[in-house]
Amino acid sequence: MAAVALAGIGDRFVYVLPGLAPVAYAVVGAVIVHHQRGNRIGWLLCAGSIPFALLNTGSEYAYRAVIGESASLPAVTFVESSINVLPFLGLGLLVALLPQLFPTGTAISQRWRPTLWAAWGFIATGTISNLLIAEKIQGLPDVDNPTAIAAAQPLASALGVAALICLVLSVGAGLAGLVVRWRRSAVDERQQLKWFLAGVAPLLVPMALHDVLPVLAGAVIALLLPLVPITIGVAVLRYRLYDLDIVINRVLVYTTLSTMIAAVYLAIVVVVETVVGWGQGLGVQVAATVASAALFQPLRARVQRGIDRMFFGDRARPYEALTRLGRRLERAPAPQATLYGVVDTVADAMRVPYASIELAIADTIVTAAEHGTPTDEPARFPMIYQDEIIGHLTVSRRGPGADFSAADRRLLADLARHAGVAAHATQVTTALQQARLALVTAREEERRRLRRDLHDGLGPALAGVTLGLHAAQATIPTRPDHAAALLAGIQTQVEDVVRDIRRLVYGLRPPALDEYGLYRALQQHAAKIENEDRANGLAITVAAPATGLGALPAAVEVAAYRIATEAMTNVSHHAHARACHISLNLDGALQLDIIDDGRGLPAGTPAGVGLNAMRERAAELGGDLSITASGAGTHVRARLPIPELS
Repeated sequence: MAAVALAGIGDRFVYVLPGLAPVAYAVVGAVIVHHQRGNRIGWLLCAGSIPFALLNTGSEYAYRAVIGESASLPAVTFVESSINVLPFLGLGLLVALLPQLFPTGTAISQRWRPTLWAAWGFIATGTISNLLIAEKIQGLPDVDNPTAIAAAQPLASALGVAALICLVLSVGAGLAGLVVRWRRSAVDERQQLKWFLAGVAPLLVPMALHDVLPVLAGAVIALLLPLVPITIGVAVLRYRLYDLDIVINRVLVYTTLSTMIAAVYLAIVVVVETVVGWGQGLGVQVAATVASAALFQPLRARVQRGIDRMFFGDRARPYEALTRLGRRLERAPAPQATLYGVVDTVADAMRVPYASIELAIADTIVTAAEHGTPTDEPARFPMIYQDEIIGHLTVSRRGPGADFSAADRRLLADLARHAGVAAHATQVTTALQQARLALVTAREEERRRLRRDLHDGLGPALAGVTLGLHAAQATIPTRPDHAAALLAGIQTQVEDVVRDIRRLVYGLRPPALDEYGLYRALQQHAAKIENEDRANGLAITVAAPATGLGALPAAVEVAAYRIATEAMTNVSHHAHARACHISLNLDGALQLDIIDDGRGLPAGTPAGVGLNAMRERAAELGGDLSITASGAGTHVRARLPIPELS
């Protein structure tokens, strides 16, 4: 503001317009520091405003002293030296360093820290180079650098090159960091980046035209510069209030388009004038204008598609989104990776902060895969396979109040339908793997049981029989009465061994199934339960089709028998029932129903070992088991597929 006051309203006023920007930087920086003291962005804005404020004021101060209007002004040499080096400090803080730290105030990761040192290297090398170099001070009329050292010119030039390299590295890292943050960010940080882009984008056109129209472009740049700290302040403090997608989209489109059209126009003019010869001005300009106008619409369409893809993803081109999803599914190395590929593709194609797949497994909803962090109550789209809903694709909205359009919902519904096939395949593959694991586990557990029974029971018993026979053989000649007693004891041991062998065999497969078949075996077991529960008067009936059950697979017979016997045991011990009816039917599968008139299962009763074992036996065959309980009794229904019938 001091520079503006010095300039007054004369012809120097346009040259001090950039002095307005430091005020905006300082004010916005102070506001950010007040609200978020730990965020370095506010401190950078405050620190960066100081050198530019001093530069503008000092430039006008030195100018007045040089042209003789205020020859008595003190410390002019010091001011001239200062304005020669101050730009490096300001540019280093606001151009080289700030984009690398925006919007969090920290680097993306430890690997990005070297480029922060490049920004500080630019400040150091540039400052020393301008202190030593023998050149005129920019912005002052024919004023030599008062701190130049003739012998140090090679060093000054080398430091100038180093400063340029550091600036390119730090600015390139800042741009690359913004792109990386955009790709990795959720909705909040992406909204902050949009605000930053909204402040910087309007500067691109006047900067591109600065060499052609230096005065006008300089004035426009000076007027637009205060927008940069303002948009940064909004990005850090108030980014949730406004959605700039459409505004930034249009600004980027027409900024890029204007730059390209201007480049085409200038290229045509320069090439034609160079080839044909200078002096063809009006005709060449008309031709260049016509050519640029003809290219406007094709370029606009291409630029619009590119910007739309950056902001809105593939939702305007559903075929591309579906194609990308198909490619991800083809390359998925494992079932779980398939689902993660789906949610990654959806989040990337739709530019949403969160996407997940929820699968209905048994009576619970399980999140099988997710991408990002949910920001609000997500929208849910059913995943259907063969007219059955197997889960939902859940997608968070892009921001508060930013609901999905009708086109968005159509695309998400299509993606969910395609994801349903992948989810079903994943469920089947996972179930197959679990069944294989359960089969191997059951086999090894059965082997362990047999080994334990043979080693701990049958083996020692047979060894004892052998020793007893040896002892009886030795005592027969001398003590026949004692030998007879030994043989009687051995007979008892052999009977125990036979019972153990029968128990082992029964554990593998009930003998009654081989002797009588499933129907008669269940009748036999029912009679045994009735006899044991004679005091309660429990009556159990077993019914089967008149045509019989035929030859059932061994696994189906064993599963049905175990489920039915376990259910009968539960009725006898817990239901206090007077009647229990068991029915066997064939309808593409073996259907087993056990119905009693007992007290039923109390609400909230956890499933015990017996009920879980019944469900597992049905699931092992690809079937299902349901239990319906009320005060009037319990109904157990099992459906066991039969390969020959299904």
